[in-house]
Amino acid sequence: MENASGGAFRIDINALRALSVVAVVGYHFQIPGFAGGFVGVDVFLVITGYLMTGKVLTDLTSGHFSFRDFSIMRMRRIYPALAVVTASSVAAGWFVTLPREYLKHLLQALSALTFVSNFAFDSDSGYFAMAAQTKPLLHTWSLSVEWQFYIWMPLVVSWIWRFVSGSKSKISTVIIALQVVAILSLAWCLWKAQSDAMGSSFFSLRARAWEPLAGGLIAAAEIRRRSQGVSKIPWLETGIIAAGGWALVAGCIAYPLPESRWPGLLTILPILGAAMIVGARQWTGKASLLGMSPIQRLGDWSYSIYLWHWPIWVFALGWLSLRGYRVDATQKMLMVLASLALSIVSYRYVEQPIRMRRDFWTPRRLLMSSSATVALLLGFISLASLNNGFPNRLPDYLLPAELARRTNTPRDECFRNANSTKKAAENYCSFGSAEVAGKPSVMLWGDSFANQYLEPISSAALANGIHGLIATQSACRPFLDDPVRNSADQQPCRDFNRRTLDFMLNRTEPSIVVVGGNWGNALEVSSLADRLLSSGKTVVLIMPLLNIGFDVPQRWIENQVRAGGAISEWRLDADPGLTMSSFRAELAQRLHKHRDNMQLLTVDPQSVVCEQNQCYLVRNGQPNFRDTAHISNVNAIQYKGLFDTAFRSALHTGTKADKQLD
Repeated sequence: MENASGGAFRIDINALRALSVVAVVGYHFQIPGFAGGFVGVDVFLVITGYLMTGKVLTDLTSGHFSFRDFSIMRMRRIYPALAVVTASSVAAGWFVTLPREYLKHLLQALSALTFVSNFAFDSDSGYFAMAAQTKPLLHTWSLSVEWQFYIWMPLVVSWIWRFVSGSKSKISTVIIALQVVAILSLAWCLWKAQSDAMGSSFFSLRARAWEPLAGGLIAAAEIRRRSQGVSKIPWLETGIIAAGGWALVAGCIAYPLPESRWPGLLTILPILGAAMIVGARQWTGKASLLGMSPIQRLGDWSYSIYLWHWPIWVFALGWLSLRGYRVDATQKMLMVLASLALSIVSYRYVEQPIRMRRDFWTPRRLLMSSSATVALLLGFISLASLNNGFPNRLPDYLLPAELARRTNTPRDECFRNANSTKKAAENYCSFGSAEVAGKPSVMLWGDSFANQYLEPISSAALANGIHGLIATQSACRPFLDDPVRNSADQQPCRDFNRRTLDFMLNRTEPSIVVVGGNWGNALEVSSLADRLLSSGKTVVLIMPLLNIGFDVPQRWIENQVRAGGAISEWRLDADPGLTMSSFRAELAQRLHKHRDNMQLLTVDPQSVVCEQNQCYLVRNGQPNFRDTAHISNVNAIQYKGLFDTAFRSALHTGTKADKQLD
């Protein structure tokens, strides 16, 4: 780890790497004292920006820069250990991962080896995405961001170097260009942190580029300063600045920072702290505290530790959960030791030989072996796809649990994400019968708890000759928007609900509105019903199902593994907490005023899954739920009778109303 000018080894930077990886491991392993440990990744980006920008500028100054050589250097450092960890996770997944999840894991492995995993995990970070604890290669997103930085930064800097004359003008122009990019990136980052309900900027280089550039600008400033004969900045290169930086980084690691809106305004704090440490250049001697052997060894092993710790956590957590064990301090310590042991082996037998034995690991052999690794993985992915994830690896009785987890509905392309965008071009997609002028039509309005019933609703609408429209959005229950009451709701959701309500109120059709959602406020639901009924609409209100509180397919898998065989039926007592009886009672009380209004119809899915004071989570070998609350689409059609009855009643009510008007 040389400094920006290619000089002496920076002990302080190696120590900062050690602190960063300890922070990340402590955070991921949920060890007390590391509540904000995820900032270790941000600190890593500052370090890599400093070292690599300095490397590029030093080579350009000496006239020896080659983009090919730079890329080979980075590949030699990053790729071998990454390939070993990726292959190991693929092998481990063979024994413990369900077929559909295994296919997804293989694709994520490919994205990791091609340095696009930040895009892959961004696309898999929605409401129904796999939990982070089921993605053994999730942490590789940061390596992809780094690699993408390694592509555009040298290209931009070398392009400026080529077309700007004069050495002083070159470096000054580079600094100005990097400052502009950093400012734009930071501005975009702050804007996305406030406006993006999905939090997708977490994986984005555009939102992260200012972090490595914070280090890169320090390196560029050092090189310009030395070219001007200035060796030191008295106010910057002091122990006070360095101590302040260490305190700031350590404070961010210990404090429970809000990861949900990360990166954002608070991300400036750890970046500033890391920049202060790097820029101050203090305590760089071997005799300093930072030069202690354990600290420096952790810094040396930091990359391997980062690579190995997360797959170990994911697979160990899955194994323990499957067998009903709780993760305690002893098990976490064993995971830490396993991560450290594998990292030392990886560093000694993978990282170092390939970095040092350049006579054998020539660029040609390095590229050929990397290409062969990707080719083998592609071939294995093809076989896995043709064989549906190799289901014969696991007992047959576990496979229905995987089928239940599928989130697809008849019109997936019509279900809006939390940012109110969808794949389908229509404003509101259709279902049921063809639209006929003068005939009643229906609109399905709500969130995923409404959209999950699309199959039985579509079938019932078709059977009754009803044309339907879909107005469903992820994490967006239907409500009457109020600036005060709904101030905490995402703006895209509020806008969507206002547009949908205006659409219905300004038209005679749809005359029937099916509303469902993740209900939690009886007053909110009754107010919505009041408004729709007052406009002459027939309201079909979907009552809440069950408040389960745990992942049904996962718990079913665990129970079957412990039992050593299939469990075809699983019931729970219909206690008040499970059936949400208090909410139901309050809602019934608020809707009591409409008891004689035949235009208010309720659909109660509990009548399908509950009987004789017991509710079925699994019946006839099929689970009724795909997660902690949503129904399984495998047997969603069992609710068709409820909606068929509701639509027939709605049509009958509409006919009577027409006769009265006549």
